[in-house]
Amino acid sequence: MSMHAMVALLLGLGVLLALLRLVRLLRRSGTATRNWTLVLLLQPAVAVLLFFSLFPPPIARRVDRLVLATAGTTPAQVSAHADDGTVFALPEAPALAGIARVPDLGTALRRHPQATQLIVLGQGLATRDRDAARGLPLQFVPAALPRGLIELQSPPRATLGARWQVSGSVNALPGGAVELLDPAGRRAGRAALAKDGRFVVPGQARAPGRARFELRVRDARGKTIEQVPLPIQIEDGSPARVLVLAGGPGPELKYLRRWAVDAGLSLHTQISVGAGLRIGDPPVAIDAASLRNFDLVILDERAWRDLGGARKAALREALRDGLGVLLRITGPLSPGERRELQTLGFTVEPGQDPPTTRLPPSLFDASPSVAMAGQAQLDAGAASTLSDDALVLKAEDSTTPTFPRQPLRVLARDGSTLLRDHAGRPLAAWRNEGQGRMALWWLGDTYQLVLSGQAPAHGRLWSQAFMTVARARGADRPWLQTQDRRPHQRLVACGLVDGATVHSPDGQRTRLLIEKKGDAACAAYWPTQAGWHVLRNQDAQLGFAVRAPGEAPSLRAQADREATQQLVLAATSTPTSARSAQPGPRLPWFLAWLLASAALWWLERRWLR
Repeated sequence: MSMHAMVALLLGLGVLLALLRLVRLLRRSGTATRNWTLVLLLQPAVAVLLFFSLFPPPIARRVDRLVLATAGTTPAQVSAHADDGTVFALPEAPALAGIARVPDLGTALRRHPQATQLIVLGQGLATRDRDAARGLPLQFVPAALPRGLIELQSPPRATLGARWQVSGSVNALPGGAVELLDPAGRRAGRAALAKDGRFVVPGQARAPGRARFELRVRDARGKTIEQVPLPIQIEDGSPARVLVLAGGPGPELKYLRRWAVDAGLSLHTQISVGAGLRIGDPPVAIDAASLRNFDLVILDERAWRDLGGARKAALREALRDGLGVLLRITGPLSPGERRELQTLGFTVEPGQDPPTTRLPPSLFDASPSVAMAGQAQLDAGAASTLSDDALVLKAEDSTTPTFPRQPLRVLARDGSTLLRDHAGRPLAAWRNEGQGRMALWWLGDTYQLVLSGQAPAHGRLWSQAFMTVARARGADRPWLQTQDRRPHQRLVACGLVDGATVHSPDGQRTRLLIEKKGDAACAAYWPTQAGWHVLRNQDAQLGFAVRAPGEAPSLRAQADREATQQLVLAATSTPTSARSAQPGPRLPWFLAWLLASAALWWLERRWLR
């Protein structure tokens, strides 16, 4: 029940009790006068006037618009909206004749306090102005995005020797490509842009310390359009500990083990050969104590079936405590096994997808002839001497094999897709379970990549799966929520303890004011200069880079555009009546109630005498 309804109900009960009291007094006196009639009529009138004094009826308010020019605003946009309201130019806006400039949106609102609606032109509001725009109806008229990098996902840190990848999207550059340059300026990877402008480029951490990679964007003619720094902190780390349980030997397991050993992973394997016999490393007890020594468990449906109830319960407990589990489905599942997976958040049903599939071209960055040269040569930088055509695998020239897949339809509750085929159909999915992650993988015979000369693609395929599912290390270390970090813009760090500080490139030390909400402890920080900063959090530290103000302009434009569109959606979710009306004045209703109450008091006193 709303506050309005509750107050109306209480006032109605009060009027009813007052009328009953007056009727009782009337019966005792036996006389009825004109004063008595007025006293009865004033009872509901006083209640109604009191209700409108508390909740005055809304009145329509005049819509007064404020037009804001931001970065990328064109004179044509300003001319088209010049009659819609008062026009102000924010600091990021280009030079516009006859338009008053303001340092921020708050200043514009103070100069124009009657503004009830905002019209934003250009690329959108900067971080500085978004809080001031919240709560106001907002219309966004975006300008065309500039040509260049508009989306970028790059890890802020990596473990020495581990592979990582850079992904993102480039706008308005058909036929272009992106190149990853290592700290020495040599090309470490290259990828052609897809039709929608997306790309994925793999990299590798070769030496500990702060490394400055760069992402170079080229057009179809090979001309450099943009070059964006990718700072990354490379740290020493112990290899991931992997337990492999298999229901039988096979080439898939053989080549997976070979890749894991070459990648430097700590691998422990147990393979069942029937009649209770196992080959591989010494047996490991599947219990809570033993599973704490592993970061990832990989097993197939036969090994899952052989675990039994007690060991499955131990595996589930370890999963909720942070262990990663990857279940390879290479054959049909029984109804009981599907019910078990459903208790872990996976709904597995028969599907209609074809029994064979191909992997997406973005997984490959080298032609078969180049891959046959060996991963060691590519890691040593030999790729930098190869031609561009030799490093790009085009979809129409693909000679990759087809792979069997189980005809399944898998739904992961609150989960994500881990791998898709060339047509976008899922081949693996994962979800969080407690503090750990579990994944289902129903693609088979990936070892054919190695046999067809695509060993690097085989490594990238499983490296991505391992990094996604394995136990998260350093969970107690701080992390940053803000991806595009620039001077004088707020960034948020979480996972902090009291006494956390940030050290800027000039040596200045800033103590963070931590705010705790539930289990999260976060703090805001406003960098004042570009360069490498260090966040010290008790015994842990995190290095992060702040971009220069003019660096990657298209990336910043896309970020401002998306944030402004979110403000538009938030304003749209507010009911129209709440935006177009406001409470009326209370004073007239209060004065009327006061006069009616005084008259009621005087008449009732006179009648009682």
